[in-house]
Amino acid sequence: MTFLHLVIFATTIVQQSSTPYQLNQESMTLMSQGKTAAAIEKAREAVRSAEVSLGVAHPATAMFLRNLALTYEVAGNFDAAEASATRSLAILERDFGPNDVSLTPVLNVLAESYAAEGRYLEATRAAMRAIAIGPDAGVHYATALHNAGAIDENQGRLVEAADYYRKALAARQTSLPPGHAFTENTRASLARVEHAEQVASVTSR
Repeated sequence: MTFLHLVIFATTIVQQSSTPYQLNQESMTLMSQGKTAAAIEKAREAVRSAEVSLGVAHPATAMFLRNLALTYEVAGNFDAAEASATRSLAILERDFGPNDVSLTPVLNVLAESYAAEGRYLEATRAAMRAIAIGPDAGVHYATALHNAGAIDENQGRLVEAADYYRKALAARQTSLPPGHAFTENTRASLARVEHAEQVASVTSR
């Protein structure tokens, strides 16, 4: 059974039992409203419910763990984000191998959490691994490219950052609707880095 079919199957199960799926949806809604603490609690409940109804090592449980990690990341609790994402990654690696597209969203959370803590070597490794999995990960692949650009930018590697931002912009334009906020964020990041490159070039003369 492929990962996609397995997730569809798992989603059918959680929709039938309703609780994990509904809790996850409630968490996402709360996140969109800026209610981060409440979103974290709902995401925790979703994970606990999935562990009971599906099992602690089920791929759908892994995806709920990834969503929990994301809520922790937004809240600035990077240790907790890393712990949840690491659990998620271990489950998915065991079931689908080290290069499956299901790993990309989890690796993105890890890269972002490491970078936020200034752990750039670990952040780069996670981002590079996500990129290496490839464009079949869709919007998550574009996020991996953007993350690599941000990591390089934060370390003053402007040429490398601009290259990744250009690739991320092309990927986001392909996979997202015109004018999407993520695309515009990458466009602004690329413009900022290109401007910084120009300033650096002038001042070095």
